[in-house]
Amino acid sequence: MFKGIRLWLVWMAALCTGTLGMGLVYQGTIGGHPVKLVTGIPVLLLGIWVTGNILASAKQAYYKQRGVTR
Repeated sequence: MFKGIRLWLVWMAALCTGTLGMGLVYQGTIGGHPVKLVTGIPVLLLGIWVTGNILASAKQAYYKQRGVTR
């Protein structure tokens, strides 16, 4: 139970990180702030990477629970 709640919290943090990174990238490109662009790209990529890993592990656990081999 705690593991599932922790996974949801990490996923929400990753989504917030991706949103923050996208905001920084937007401000850097549209607003002309190159420091925000340079800062925003790694933050955005971190959010995408963590979200992708969580979704992949959730998919793997779902198929393992159903007994489907891939």
